[in-house]
Formats: sequence, structure tokens, C-alpha cells
Amino acid sequence: TSDPSPIDLQPPQESKITQNTMPSPASATEIFFWYPNIIGYARVVLAIISFCMYEDPMIFFWCYLASFLLDAADGHVARMFNQCSRFGAVLDMVTDRFATACLVVILSHLYFPYRHICMLLIILDISSHWLRVVASLLVGEGHKSIHGSKLLQIYYHNRVVLGLVCLGNELFYIFAYMMYFFPTVTILDFTIDVFGYATLVCFPVFLLKQWLNLIQLQYSAREIVDWEFKNECQKN
Repeated sequence: TSDPSPIDLQPPQESKITQNTMPSPASATEIFFWYPNIIGYARVVLAIISFCMYEDPMIFFWCYLASFLLDAADGHVARMFNQCSRFGAVLDMVTDRFATACLVVILSHLYFPYRHICMLLIILDISSHWLRVVASLLVGEGHKSIHGSKLLQIYYHNRVVLGLVCLGNELFYIFAYMMYFFPTVTILDFTIDVFGYATLVCFPVFLLKQWLNLIQLQYSAREIVDWEFKNECQKN
């Protein structure tokens, strides 16, 4: 998941997708059917199935997990077939955002006393990423072009860190969901709180991801007002 993978809105001359390497589709419609975008559609379908069947933990788990794992596959396929596209980046980000939001909504239903925390998590996730997109559009740089925050720089510039943080955050939500249906699991005559321990292990990564969202929110808001002051206020 792509943070899980905000949109890359770099100008063509600065993007990894240059005019020399960009494929030339016969029509704009052809881009809809590029391999990574087809994977993106599969992610959407699997995610919707998982949410519609959330009362069946096994269907939910495998469909949601498959959708999540395909998030990593579409980027590799895009680079392999040289089919990176703006539409694919948007599709990837929108899928990440609605998938996480819907999962947290489900958790707010299962763990009703924590519904207010779930509401705040959804607000933080969507608003921080939306501000990042707007700031990237205004400044004219990719969303990973971070200049003022060391922690955000490490998060966005190091693929391993980015992948582990996104994975740990997503697994925290998934394990919390599974823990509701399977408080204990019997393995070789031993009863173990597998999903409870797994949730606990992922909890620090979950907290780190929320902290990064807060930093991203503040950093992006600052970029927006700095751009507005420089490009609009000083002209008056």
C-alpha cells in the first residue's frame, strides 16, 4: 500500500516518467487497460468484497490481504512494462485511502467504545494525505520532495522504511479485526492469543504512522501558506 502510496505529481521534466521513456499509447483509453491499472481494478474489487463480507472473517481476511498485497505488485508491474501513469498513481492512492478508511469504520463498529478514536484516525489519514497532494500541486514537486522534516525524509526516501511502516500500520488494523473474531487460537493443544500478540507487536508502528501523518499534515499546511504568501499575497 501504496502509503501506502500518495500520488506523485512531479512535472514531466522532473518525474521519473520522462518523454523519452514514456510509452506512446494509441489512444488515451488504452491507458485504462495497462497492466498495473488492471491490477488496481482488482484491488478495488477485492477490497469492496471484503467490506461487504466483513461479518465473515475468513472471506474478509483473504480478500483484504490479497488487495493489500497487490498494492506492492502494481508498482513492480508498472516499472517492468514501462507503464507508469498519472491515472495509475491516482487510482493507487484513492484505493489506499478508502480501504483504510472502510477498515477503520468496521473496527469502530466491532469495538464500539473506541468509535471516537476511529473517527479521529480517519480524519487524520485523509486530511494529511489530501494536504500533501494539494501542496505538491502548488509547489510543483513530487509528494516525496520533503525539505524540512528529517523524519518525513527518512520515511519517503527510504523504500524499506516506507514499506515496513505501511505494512506494520495495515497489519495492526487487520490483526485487530481478526482478534475480535478469534480472541484465542488453539495450536498443538495450546491456546494462544495469536492476534492479540500480533496486534501488540504492530502497535508501536501504528503509533509511528499516526505521528508521521501529524507531521505530514503540519508540513504540508506550512508549504501551502508559504506558497500562497510568496505567490499571491506579495503581489497585492
